[in-house]
Amino acid sequence: MEYDIHIKNGEIIDGTGAPKFKSDIVIDKGKIIGIFPPENGDIRDNSEKHFLSNFKAKQTFDAKNKIISPGFIDVHTHDDDNVFLDPTMSSKISQGVTTCIAGNCGISLAPFSYKGNVPDPIALLGKENVFRFPRVKDYKNEFENNPSTVNLALLTGHSMLRVEAMNGEFKREARPKEITQMVKRLTTALEDGSIGLSTGLAYPAANDAPTSEIIELAKILPEFDGIFTTHMRNEAIDVIKSVNETIKISSTAKVRTVISHHKCAGRDNWGKSKTTLKLIEEAKKDNFLDLDCYPYTASSTMLLKSFVKRADRVLVTWSDNYPDVSGQDLNDLAKKFGLSIDKTIDKLYPAGAIYFQMDDQDLNRILQFPGTMVGSDGIPGDRHPHPRLWGTFPRVLGKYSREMKLFPLEEAVYKMTGKSAGVFGLEARGTIDVNNYADLVIFNPDTIIDKASYETPKLHADGIENVFVNGEVVWAEDSPTTNRPGMFLPGKKFN
Repeated sequence: MEYDIHIKNGEIIDGTGAPKFKSDIVIDKGKIIGIFPPENGDIRDNSEKHFLSNFKAKQTFDAKNKIISPGFIDVHTHDDDNVFLDPTMSSKISQGVTTCIAGNCGISLAPFSYKGNVPDPIALLGKENVFRFPRVKDYKNEFENNPSTVNLALLTGHSMLRVEAMNGEFKREARPKEITQMVKRLTTALEDGSIGLSTGLAYPAANDAPTSEIIELAKILPEFDGIFTTHMRNEAIDVIKSVNETIKISSTAKVRTVISHHKCAGRDNWGKSKTTLKLIEEAKKDNFLDLDCYPYTASSTMLLKSFVKRADRVLVTWSDNYPDVSGQDLNDLAKKFGLSIDKTIDKLYPAGAIYFQMDDQDLNRILQFPGTMVGSDGIPGDRHPHPRLWGTFPRVLGKYSREMKLFPLEEAVYKMTGKSAGVFGLEARGTIDVNNYADLVIFNPDTIIDKASYETPKLHADGIENVFVNGEVVWAEDSPTTNRPGMFLPGKKFN
């Protein structure tokens, strides 16, 4: 028999949290068909309980002294349009990511039919011309006709439903007929293949939505086995109140829930993770509640005055009016313009920024929490992006696991793979097992580390040897290949 790929001599971390073990992997037709000890000349096919002998492989990869792990799942991305603009998805595959969850923070490229000026943070996804998908099925069709290197699953953004239903009049509570329209649009999106609903309650587009509005939408998700993810209403002074609101939504709607990029922003709020994590831990006893986190103490989003006030330092990542300011300090720009900070923001707007505002101890505590998954929250459209876009996953493996020893390598991989696949309902992915899709990473555990920095953010990591998506090589010799095997991953109850 001749199979597609044989990865030999490696140590497998299978994504379940179990200890690593030496073994070979054989891949054929996009899936793992065999896992067997290297000293045994046969492939043990665990599903069939027999041995396949005397095989050959079209490609062989020697993973001696390397780790073979499941491909990393980036549970928090804004790659909705980036998969079309840059189908190589180099910022992701270079760090071992094989699947992206898009449509986070209440904003998604689909569904959306509104024409007109859009409120923050919808502009993070791009200019008006990118909003070309009235339904999720339209987005799905374009992705399947023009696939990228990575798999993609899409959440439906609450802000998109809200702006559309309320015809742009979003600075108020939605009326009953508008909520009914949002529910109808969300139902259609789930039928088309969306995996759930996301909110961005901290932003102008959704900040006036009461808890009851979110519950009405979240209540329909269990029918589709959909997930609810939330950029909470407040991650600073009212972070504890916001966690309690999220728990109320999860409990009332009986929906699987993920708190997005959990943090305690602003010096006055450092240390509050002790309380928020206790609340989450207690709530997990009766609810499906999890969270994700990125391994940095700076955040990044639109340039907003309310966010600037609580940050120690602010870097401007882009400005439509002044493209040359990308990567510059906001205080320096204010001096250069001879203006106050508020007037400088007005002058730059619309713009994006990096906010230095979190504490290392809070970050460490959140990363270590058993329910925490890893998500980059990278914004690919930024001219000078946050380094998390290129460095998140190797940083967890290199800095936080190997160097700081916050958790063993097996647990680090679990937070990026098996845990994420289980929470988001990605079937036959996230773990190394016979008959699973061959989304795999070969990396050097001794050298893997992020290289992207705040000064030079577009550098790929060290230590990623090869990346495979659906059984095809997408990253080799520090470069993307020409293969584009990514799949659109619909919700479990997709019609």
